[in-house]
Amino acid sequence: MRAVVQRVAQATVSGGGATASIDRGLCVLLGITTDDTSEDSNYIVKKLLNLKIFPEDNEPSGWKKSVLDVGGEILVVSQFTLHAVYKGMKPSFHRSMPPTDAELMFLETVTQLKANYNQDRVAQCVFGSYMNVSLVNDGPVTLILDSRQPKGG
Repeated sequence: MRAVVQRVAQATVSGGGATASIDRGLCVLLGITTDDTSEDSNYIVKKLLNLKIFPEDNEPSGWKKSVLDVGGEILVVSQFTLHAVYKGMKPSFHRSMPPTDAELMFLETVTQLKANYNQDRVAQCVFGSYMNVSLVNDGPVTLILDSRQPKGG
């Protein structure tokens, strides 16, 4: 499971006849691959809730707080293209989990976030819809999490 995590001042996703938006927090683009399991989801949820990527109140630098610590919000957007592989110039998405299974894994991840944080602080897209995402990246800060490559170098 792969997540592109952006620290945001605000973010909105619209599609599938719905709109979800958050203020300060994390915008998470979530890609699910064919071999992802609940263990991968657990890893991503734990990291998202505990990453120290927010500064102290009066310090623009020095990341010491998590989204939990600052009472931020989380917007989760499904993003099957995060597992693209390339043959020449054309991307292939065969590593992405098929939509029916991916939707279940996506909803499991969102449910875990809500259960381990505050369901009113977690928003989501309409899975599988054509979406428009807009955000104000704070910092800018953008990180990539990958449950299959959890250790840094």
